[in-house]
Order: sequence, then structure tokens, then C-alpha cells
Amino acid sequence: MYQNNSISIEEIINYLYINKLKLFGFPFIGAVVVAIASLFIKNEYMAQANLLPSNSPNIGFSLFSDEGGISNLASSLLGGSSNEVNKYYVLLNSHSTTKKVIEKFDLINIYRVEESKYPFIEARNILNENTSFEAKEEGNFIIKVWDINPNRAKKMADYYVELLNEKNTEITTRDARNYREFIEKRYKVSVNKLEQLRKKLVAFQKEYGIIELPTQLQSYFKVIAELTAEKYRAEIQLNMLKNTTSSSNSALIQIQQELFSIEQKLNESYADTSNKDIILNFSELPEISSEYYELVKTLEIELEIQKFILPLYEQAKMEEAKSLPLVNIVDEPYVPERKDRPRRSILVILSGISFFILTTLYFIIKLHLSKNDQYYKSIFSSEH
Repeated sequence: MYQNNSISIEEIINYLYINKLKLFGFPFIGAVVVAIASLFIKNEYMAQANLLPSNSPNIGFSLFSDEGGISNLASSLLGGSSNEVNKYYVLLNSHSTTKKVIEKFDLINIYRVEESKYPFIEARNILNENTSFEAKEEGNFIIKVWDINPNRAKKMADYYVELLNEKNTEITTRDARNYREFIEKRYKVSVNKLEQLRKKLVAFQKEYGIIELPTQLQSYFKVIAELTAEKYRAEIQLNMLKNTTSSSNSALIQIQQELFSIEQKLNESYADTSNKDIILNFSELPEISSEYYELVKTLEIELEIQKFILPLYEQAKMEEAKSLPLVNIVDEPYVPERKDRPRRSILVILSGISFFILTTLYFIIKLHLSKNDQYYKSIFSSEH
């Protein structure tokens, strides 16, 4: 009975040495063939743009300057570096951006896929292979484009930067317009209400005469007005966050808690009738005075709202009118002079190593089969 004999390291080395010409000859021939074949691969040139995010303010949040308040939350939500990078990827990889690049540079014909069943999809896939968008740890963003024509590679990189800023301007302008319309609507309501209150107060004073408001009541109304303005500001912030974030967002939850706290303070202020505090029990005041105090209080509240909302309205109009670029160009794309790929030397080296490994495995298997020739013949003969 024949046995399956294993081969030792010495036997392998001796056998490879005997066949050294083939062992090194085959990989050499394979590497030469790959080198010759690589000459038929067209050179591709790489153009790149080095970009930095533009320090443009977030709409409506620059006026909220309270430490730890909505300005910081907005910064983390809208101005964080990771969100900026994600925005770049979304805009650059969008269907509309890809379509514009393909159409502008006639890539369906350039890539010779016009006879394909799905020419646009084929062109898009090739374009994806020839472009790279990469965010660096240092904070910059790199756009790379490869093409067999160095001038076209440079123009395509330029066009990607142009589309990035164009798309951002379009989105920012739309958001700014919606924000301005929202603030403008509330501002007009406040203006009309304030005018009506002034007319009503004048009419009241003409009818009953002017009643001098004590300093204590002025302080009280000031507190109520400021709390109401704080509530109004929190409601605006809450409305904005509801339109831009999910219901589980930490910033949204924090604003809801802040609004609840303000409303609780207002309710306590209205309900407190202690004589030791400045809060007054209006039911004990003469009817005329109570009406007058209510008018003055409402007027103070609207004035506080006006002081808060007018700068927001002016800023919203400015944000809508201006269009800041999303990115600043650190290094503009230039026409590359040297090809970037294919890297023929690496192809030849890797192919030579691959052929050498395959040739070595071939001789080891051949040695094993020759040493166990009788064993494998006995197996085949017993089967038949």
C-alpha cells in the first residue's frame, strides 16, 4: 500500500534551485508582457483644488449671544466641521451636480459610452472613478479630478468648485428668504398691534385723564415685559429648530425646557398677589386704573418685542441679499504637467512578484505530485 509522503523544506529548495531558470524566467517574461501592455493604457492627469470652509454666519443665530444658549447650540448644529464636510459630499455627489458636469464636458462622448444601453449611468460611473472628494484632518477639503486631457482635468476641478458654491448659494438664499418672510410677518403684526395700543392709550388718556404710573408698577411691568420677550424669543428658536432638526434632538429638547421654565415664571408672576412683592392684585385696584395699567403693560411688552425682532428683521434682509461662497480656495487647480496614472513601474513590479509566487507554487505542487505519483495512481486505479 502506497502512502502520501510529505516534502521537506530542503527538497523544495533543491527543486526550485534545479528549476531556477524557469522560476525567474517566467516572472520576468510576465512582467515584460505587462510592461508592454501598460504602454497601451492612456496616461491620466490629475488636477486638484484645495479648499477651506468659509466663515459665514448662520442665519438668525448671530444675535443670540447668551453664553451656553442657542448660539452655541446652533453652532454645534449648523456650523460643526463634520456637518460642513457632509454638506460638501452631498452637494458634490448630488445627481444635479453630476449631470451638469457630464453635460458641460460632453463626457458621454468623451468616455465613448454613447452606444451603451444606459449612456448616462455609464458616464456617471466612470466619472465617479475619476473623481475624489476628501476631507483632511487639518480642516481643508480636497477635490481631485483625473482625465486623459490635462486641460480638461483642470477645468473640471474648477467647475466642481463653482458648482459647490453655486448650489450652496441657492440653498442658503432659499433658507434666508423663508426666514426673512417668517420674521417679516411677525414684525408687521407687532407694528400693527403697537400702533393700535398707542391709539387706544391716547384715547383712554383723553377720556379719563393721565394717571401717573408708580415706579413700583413700572418695575413690575418691566419684569413681565422682559419675561414675555424671552418667551417670544424661545418660541422663535423652537420654531426654527423644529423645521431643521428631529424631535429627539438635544438642542430642541433644551429649548422646550427653557420655554417651559419661562412660561412657569410668567404664570407665577401673574398669580402672585403678595403685598410684600411688587406683584399687584388688580382686582383690588379701581377699574379705570386697572384698565390703564393693563394698557401700559401690554404696550411695554410690545416695545420689548419690537426691540428684539427689529434687528432680526434687518439682519434677515441682509442675509437674503448677500451670497457668501461656501468655501475659500487655498490652492486653485492648475494644468498638470506630469501624468498621475497609470503607475507603470508599480504595475510591472506587482505583476513580477505575482508571477514569481504563482511559479513557485506551481513547482511545489509539481514536486509533491511527482514524489507521490504511485500513491495517486493507486487511488485512481482502486476507484476504477
